[in-house]
Amino acid sequence: MMLRFWDVPLGRTRNDRNFGDIIVQSISYLQTETLLRALEFATSKGGFGTNARQKKTALALIKSMKSNESVSGRHQQLSAMLKKGATIGEMIKATGASRRTIFRYLNHFEDAGLDIAIADGKYKLK
Repeated sequence: MMLRFWDVPLGRTRNDRNFGDIIVQSISYLQTETLLRALEFATSKGGFGTNARQKKTALALIKSMKSNESVSGRHQQLSAMLKKGATIGEMIKATGASRRTIFRYLNHFEDAGLDIAIADGKYKLK
């Protein structure tokens, strides 16, 4: 059985990730954050009951989503940096992403409704 958390186009994309019976497809920053917070809440409150397989899958998904090797993990890292303020160079160094990718991530944040201000060459969440 394949479980999907939201309506997505049919077919697989190159960004699909398998986690047991769950396939996670490319989604927006806001959807990713919501899913991550829901999984963290469910695992902390025993939301999977005695189903060890589901809990193991959820923990693997959380780990992957927080990894700097995933877009979600880099979003996490950048959002923490933007709370304090960071230059493009600092963001590139911290994530290992290209300048173009950093700007794409900043667009993801703006698409999610986050306001980003620029002052003295530093980008910061308002």
